[in-house]
Amino acid sequence: MQRQDNIITFGSAVPRRKNISLDVNGRRIAAECRNLVVKTLPKLMSGLFDNLDDALYEMANKSESNSLQNIYFDSMRELRKLRVGIDRSFTQEVLRAYDRYWETGEITITQPTLDELSRDSEMALVDDEDLEDSLAVTNMVSKSEGRFSREIYAMSQRFAYVMGGGHVDERIAQQSPLMPGVICNAFQVAMTDVPVELPVKLVVYKLFDRHVMHYIGGLYDEINLLLGRAGVITKLTPKVRRNPVAPALRSDGGESYLASDSSYVSTSSSMQASPAEEQVQAEIFSTLQQLLGVRRANAGAGSSMLASSLMLSPPNGNVPMVDTGELLGVLSAIQQSNVVMLPQGRRVNKPLSPDEMRARLVSDLQIARDGQITRALGDADNDTIDVISMLFEFILDDYSLPDAMKALISRLQIPMLKVAIIDKSFFSKKVHPARRLLNSLAQAAVGWNDSGDRANDTLYKKIESIVKRVLNEFHDDPGLFAELDDDFTGWWQKEQRGAQIAEQRTNQITKGKEQLKSAKQIVSEELNQRLRNQQVIPEAVMSILEDGWKDVLLLIYLREGIKSQGWGEALEIVDRLLWSVQPKSDYAERQQLLRGIPELLRNIRERLNSISFDQHKMAKLFKELQNCHIGVLRGGDVNQVHTAGTLPVAHHEIHFPDSQLVNDPNSQLHEMSDDVMSEQDEFTQQAIELETGNWLEIVEGNSKIRVKLSWKSKVTDTYIFVNRKGMKAMELTTSGVAKRLREGTAKKVELSNTPIMDRALDAMLGALKNTSSTSASA
Repeated sequence: MQRQDNIITFGSAVPRRKNISLDVNGRRIAAECRNLVVKTLPKLMSGLFDNLDDALYEMANKSESNSLQNIYFDSMRELRKLRVGIDRSFTQEVLRAYDRYWETGEITITQPTLDELSRDSEMALVDDEDLEDSLAVTNMVSKSEGRFSREIYAMSQRFAYVMGGGHVDERIAQQSPLMPGVICNAFQVAMTDVPVELPVKLVVYKLFDRHVMHYIGGLYDEINLLLGRAGVITKLTPKVRRNPVAPALRSDGGESYLASDSSYVSTSSSMQASPAEEQVQAEIFSTLQQLLGVRRANAGAGSSMLASSLMLSPPNGNVPMVDTGELLGVLSAIQQSNVVMLPQGRRVNKPLSPDEMRARLVSDLQIARDGQITRALGDADNDTIDVISMLFEFILDDYSLPDAMKALISRLQIPMLKVAIIDKSFFSKKVHPARRLLNSLAQAAVGWNDSGDRANDTLYKKIESIVKRVLNEFHDDPGLFAELDDDFTGWWQKEQRGAQIAEQRTNQITKGKEQLKSAKQIVSEELNQRLRNQQVIPEAVMSILEDGWKDVLLLIYLREGIKSQGWGEALEIVDRLLWSVQPKSDYAERQQLLRGIPELLRNIRERLNSISFDQHKMAKLFKELQNCHIGVLRGGDVNQVHTAGTLPVAHHEIHFPDSQLVNDPNSQLHEMSDDVMSEQDEFTQQAIELETGNWLEIVEGNSKIRVKLSWKSKVTDTYIFVNRKGMKAMELTTSGVAKRLREGTAKKVELSNTPIMDRALDAMLGALKNTSSTSASA
């Protein structure tokens, strides 16, 4: 397909390729922005190439033919060789467009629009491969323009302001030399002469979208901040970092404009509160400050965790205040140190205690020198540190969280402190993204068990990855917490659906076993009740009933129920069979038996065939039964009726083998010993009052596991407990649960419907109010 150059020239009065003259400040600003581009693009491209081999290898594995598989492997080797050239060509194309913009006011895009592609396709002016290639790039452009529209608008306005020498020409401001169309077009040009097939090129485009265009908003943020700090339309957009930063840039040792800007702490428009909400926020934080003031006034040196905050407070004399931006910078350094301290294996490292954190702040902020306080934090910052410290102490004292999860979640203390300093609505807004994320993680952690293999534990790995992302990526944009909460919530919902399915299957199996056991008891009782009314029973009849008919009845019971017609008919056949082998002195009875024998045998045969009864054995039993009937029809007494081969069987009962429910390897029903059953105390009552959904922490040797009561049987007094994945963990009776509660090897995990942050805040307010009321009464 022939490329067409869409050359956009700003201003009808500006001749094509007319040089534009910038002043000294404008040239400096353009050069600094260019340096950012040179610094950023290669690092974004490294993410693409670092993942390219894996992507092509995966496609090769999925290939349906050897030829297609070889294409992917050959392309993998070819792209490795051409990596440097593609990278260089791409950056040069972007810089060529950037320089052309500042020299002539023109932007050249050699990429057709969607309308042009549609028209050319209808007119058969473009072949299928060129169409797919162009569509892939055009879709990337369209998606990125929608995603970063605010940043692109701000950047275009500011570039136009610099080019216009202090005023914005809206016609010029309609485009930008770094808009997604320019970036994607540059990459398409860089890939033009790369000898790979279209499927491979589409894979490369997909990775370019994922690892370059997804993070290009970070470059826009950097440029907008640089321009704003240079005085170019400073109040154009809210000062908030909202775009993700590429992994290659997170590890960059150089200083980021965003990270170094001490004033870059405002919230985005989506986080701004209404006047009524702002009043509530102010009241809550003001209440906290007043209560903290009372507690500090009553705290002797070293008497509480709040006493150490006095070293961060201003003394009686006037000393310079520590800038909030500087405080955030020091907290970011502490936050990064927590990344290194993440627990490995079974070891759990403790986070910084409140006193340790304050000592670190005193040192890093150089608050004291030669024993004298030379600087101090502002009241709001100092109070925020105390509040967050107390909140996390309450969280870490919460019994519902396993210890290892407490240690992991506690790494979020510094990021939460930074959020609270940046955005005071953190304390009053229950749906604040940072609070939602913390609540979600804590709720999911309740049923977690430390198996020792954390590297393969899906929940631990997921929460650890969330914590690491916060520690690595959070600078000053609370929007990151909303992104992570959405990601975790979606993942957790899938986990819960899987656990619910597994739990339902576990309960269905157990209920099925219990139903089978109950059915066997009912069938046995029905047959034995009839046998007890007989003095003697021929052996053939006992064999029919015990070896076959009890299974006939069991099948009917399970399929049709006890009130079904089939159940009644099967029991009636038993009654007729037993009647048929009893002596009959009356001639009329013998005639009735003679007429009924064919139908009786037919009914017995049909039902035994329904359970695939052994035909050879059936024939033998029917022959023995025939002898019994002949004896009855001759009209003899009991001894004469039961001849050789049909010996009487007295005092015999029919039973099924023991239910598999009792022999389940996960069952611990043996704990229901006689001495335990005899105890009726508070622990027995606690066991009885346990409800489905309640969690227990069980001590097994040196380890603890958490299990949830999934089902209680009213028939067999069985409690089924499952783990967080819905898999059966153990099976106990009421007495077995009571015994564990009594011995202290089981403890109920008290859960609350109130999120953990809300509980911690309420508990902290209560503790502070108690302190102030106690001091007032004293």
